Amino acid sequence: MAVGKFGPASGIILVDGYNVISNKVTSLSDKAISELTDTTGLGDTAYETTPVGKVTMEVVQEGAFFDTSTNYSHAAFSGSVPTSPQATARIMCVGFAGQTVGYPMVGCEGAFSDSYEVLAELGILQKANVTYAMTGTRSAGVILQPLAAQTDSWDTTSTPVDNGSSSSAGGVGFIQCTAASGFSAFVGKIRHSSDDVTYSDLLSFTDNVTAPFAERVTVSGTVNRYVSFTGIITGTGSITVFAAFARG
Repeated sequence: MAVGKFGPASGIILVDGYNVISNKVTSLSDKAISELTDTTGLGDTAYETTPVGKVTMEVVQEGAFFDTSTNYSHAAFSGSVPTSPQATARIMCVGFAGQTVGYPMVGCEGAFSDSYEVLAELGILQKANVTYAMTGTRSAGVILQPLAAQTDSWDTTSTPVDNGSSSSAGGVGFIQCTAASGFSAFVGKIRHSSDDVTYSDLLSFTDNVTAPFAERVTVSGTVNRYVSFTGIITGTGSITVFAAFARG
């Protein structure tokens, strides 16, 4: 786990396979909000509130350059503001401690871009701001695979995340792919081990080579002490992937 202080270079925001940080975001905030209910009753001499057990999340990103290049800000944001109750929620991963195996991140089950704002001012380039509202659960986890380009099958069993012990409440895996070319197949897997010697599959992501894409997969039951990521590639090319896991 990351220890110490972190600066602007450590911000991460990936949404549906788009690396939003590449648009030169100048401000990023992640706010977790616990829903409270008023439990003050007759005879109480002070106001009381009690958590109802629901946590929501709001992520605000400001100051990105408005860019119509392929896979940049306009492509990532322009069609993402929902227009109907049937709109598809987005898969988002954010972090503030940089891209290193074992460092913290937060993923959400789904997020809606509830506002997209483009700003034009005299003397500067146009900027784009987005606010995301969460739907579903907020999962605090760790990075297994920092965002990086790969040209052959690989795994991170030499640098696994050590939880110190196993856990019994399952978990959720996230994958974000920002670029892919050439390959005919790519399957990402999260694997686990009790002894850091023998690893078995914990969960698998859908075979996909059409970037940008993202996926969230849940698993139940025991998660062993050590967790790693494996990417299995067919063909020749390149793929850029980020992966993380949050225990239940």
